[in-house]
Amino acid sequence: MKFKASYIVLLFIFFMSFSASAQVDRSIGREQYKPAKVKKDKKKMDFVERSVDYLTQTLKLDAFQAAAIRDILEQERDHITELNTITGITADQRRDMAVDISNRIYKQVLPLLSKDQAEIYTKMEESKKF
Repeated sequence: MKFKASYIVLLFIFFMSFSASAQVDRSIGREQYKPAKVKKDKKKMDFVERSVDYLTQTLKLDAFQAAAIRDILEQERDHITELNTITGITADQRRDMAVDISNRIYKQVLPLLSKDQAEIYTKMEESKKF
C-alpha cells in the first residue's frame, strides 16, 4: 500500500512539473514593438474597379450600367493618373483639373441612370470636397 501511495505522489509531481514548465515567457524583447503583420493576400484593386464596385453597391447598378460606367472611367484613367503625378502646379490648378474631370465623368454617367439613381448620384457629387 505504501508503494502505491508513493507511486501516486511521484506521478502527481511528475505531471505538475510539466505544467510549471509550460508557463508563458513574459520577458520583454524587441519583437513586442514590431507592428502587426498585415496580410497581403488581397490584391490592390484598381481605382476604376473600386469606383465601379462602390457605385454598383450604392446605386444598385445593373450589369449594363456598371459596364458603361467602367468604360467611362477607363477613358478618363489617363487624365486621373496624370493629375496624380503632375508636378509644378499649384493646389488651385490641381483642384480645377480635378473638378473638370469630375464634371466630365458626371455628365457622361448621369444619362445612364434611372431617376432615383440620378438623385442619389447627384447628391454624392454635390457632397464632394475638392
